[in-house]
Amino acid sequence: MADTHGNKDSIAQRFVTELREYLIISIYLWICFGVLLLYKTAILRAEQVQFIPLGIAAVKALIIGKFILIGKAVKAGNRLSSNVLLIRIIWKSLAFMLLLVVFTLVEEMVVGRFHGHTVANTVKELTARSWPELFAPSLLMLLVLIPMISFEEIDRSLGKGTLRRMLFDRTGAGDV
Repeated sequence: MADTHGNKDSIAQRFVTELREYLIISIYLWICFGVLLLYKTAILRAEQVQFIPLGIAAVKALIIGKFILIGKAVKAGNRLSSNVLLIRIIWKSLAFMLLLVVFTLVEEMVVGRFHGHTVANTVKELTARSWPELFAPSLLMLLVLIPMISFEEIDRSLGKGTLRRMLFDRTGAGDV
């Protein structure tokens, strides 16, 4: 009976840990996407176009946050185990960006089907976009991923939780 209860505790503890990680990732993404959309709003307002995407950043952050957790679960980018921290950061960031591109394409197909479009029609709409329109979101995502992956990889190199304690505890680096 103790094993069953211990197993329930570990499942609950794992759930809380993953939920916390999901919330942290989603809040980080929400801030990044919110700033990008604020910039887009400012540019469009200069052209007298009204655009206020209040909920878009939050929804996108929640969706991509879940995609990132899936990527972590399948250990995306962990196949290259270089001793050079910068190489690990770049490799993992690129791997997550590619994973997010694939998930975003799948999401576009699902949204297209939801709106009554065929997969072929959705693909046609996607391929009708210009190269900058297709690749700019991926490059922006890479720029958003690099600091997040850097934080995680530096923390892993220092010892799990060390960087977080250095940055957020009142004692700072004094205990390290």
